[in-house]
Amino acid sequence: MPVFTSSIEVTADYPTIKPSLNLNFARARALDPRITFTRASVGTYVGRDGLIKTAGNNEARFDHDPETLESLGLLIEESSTNEFPFSEDFSSFVWTKVNTTVTTNAATSPDGTSTADRLQIGTTNGIVNNNIVGPVGSNSTVSMWVKAVTPGTDNVFRLVSAGDLSADLTATDKWVRYSFTSSTNSTGIHGIARPSDNTAADVYVWGAQFEEGKSFPTSYIPTNSGAILPRAIDNVYIINDNVPIRTGVGEYSFYLRGRLLTTASISGISRGLVGMGDSSDNRIRIPHDSQGAVEIYSGSSLQASFNTGSFGTVERKVALAVKKDDFALSLDGGTVLTDTSGNIPVDITTITLGCSTYDPPPVTYPSTCYIKEFRIYTKRLTNAQLQLLTS
Repeated sequence: MPVFTSSIEVTADYPTIKPSLNLNFARARALDPRITFTRASVGTYVGRDGLIKTAGNNEARFDHDPETLESLGLLIEESSTNEFPFSEDFSSFVWTKVNTTVTTNAATSPDGTSTADRLQIGTTNGIVNNNIVGPVGSNSTVSMWVKAVTPGTDNVFRLVSAGDLSADLTATDKWVRYSFTSSTNSTGIHGIARPSDNTAADVYVWGAQFEEGKSFPTSYIPTNSGAILPRAIDNVYIINDNVPIRTGVGEYSFYLRGRLLTTASISGISRGLVGMGDSSDNRIRIPHDSQGAVEIYSGSSLQASFNTGSFGTVERKVALAVKKDDFALSLDGGTVLTDTSGNIPVDITTITLGCSTYDPPPVTYPSTCYIKEFRIYTKRLTNAQLQLLTS
């Protein structure tokens, strides 16, 4: 069982050994040639300039914070579908307008084009909704970018998902992507409405999205052609000879910096950032659920396990050392956890980014996450070095 080291005095230098694999997605904004990446559709992301960009099939996406322009690293997502046709054209017949005036192409949109519409939503049952979507399961999410026409005046609105209304939301002078998740099992209506006090709303809108079965919004899926469109899963993996920890490597260490975008399980399986192994019998999970558990299996038996507490959806730094009877882990510079009993996996043939366990592509249990950095050292780093890496 893991034990807590009472105190770690961080006096060791930063690791001087060169990583066998050193991926810095946030800085390089590129894929190492040892990585295989596939996605059987286009996908969107926020570019360095803060605008929405489109990546082609099998093109990786390096996302950015739209306000600070911080590089967020490699975006890895599960598949999803935008059930709203005409996501950028609220004048279309698919959008029902009640006591609302639509002015098309009235402002510059978040992708830099002049495709944002103005909605002047009236005080009496004012709403713009799309009710062509059939019955939905629990957890359906509506999202869209909204900006005030005149900040401070008629800039309060609500989102509608499966007939449920969000709390009042306040648009500003900047484009913000708002979202609302409903747990109602209903055909319902989905869209944007006037605020709860029945006053008017006057806002610019763009990029409407309805995702059935999702408790969070994924990246934008344009449906400008009027068709309901899917975005395929991102498969990101390293296999066989490109994996630096194959048979004969008796000790190694990992450093990982990333963030889960949801901790909700998928098909009953917990989310994770990196999974690896040569089969379900020999694998490593970093981490594998919302409790932050890191697990090491060999010969189908659990050899070492670290529970760091809730991993959550904030950026975390994890450093893990793997050696027979000598395991250790540090999270965000915290006290080092150790485990002094267990074997290591006999071989690692596949490393999959954006999954919960050994899950060779096509990934069955994907996560939606950012990964900024991932390193592998073919050496068991010291406990002090693990803590220093994650500080």
